[in-house]
Amino acid sequence: MENDGAPLESLYIESIYIIYSDDMGEKMLVNLPEKDMQRIETLVTRGEFETKTEVVRFAVKQLLYTEERMKAFEDVSRRLQRQTAARGIGRKGVAEEIEEAKTETRKLLSRR
Repeated sequence: MENDGAPLESLYIESIYIIYSDDMGEKMLVNLPEKDMQRIETLVTRGEFETKTEVVRFAVKQLLYTEERMKAFEDVSRRLQRQTAARGIGRKGVAEEIEEAKTETRKLLSRR
């Protein structure tokens, strides 16, 4: 099938319908590229998740959790910087080490 000269499949985006009962929250429609849907279906087929909805819920929770953890880590980093500065420890050296630790942490979290 053609659509304005482009194959229809190149425009194809599959949808996931996430339906919750009223006591669980709001309903949401998520449009994903076919490649992502295939990966989600593979996870379900392999038995890693029971449903596509479960995959999406897990992914959203991981994203939110990662953001919360990074904020907490940055808060701790700032407190550590203040404490070390108060004790006369070189701020530049500590700041560089903290930035390296943040970078490594972000790399590790992005691999998940």
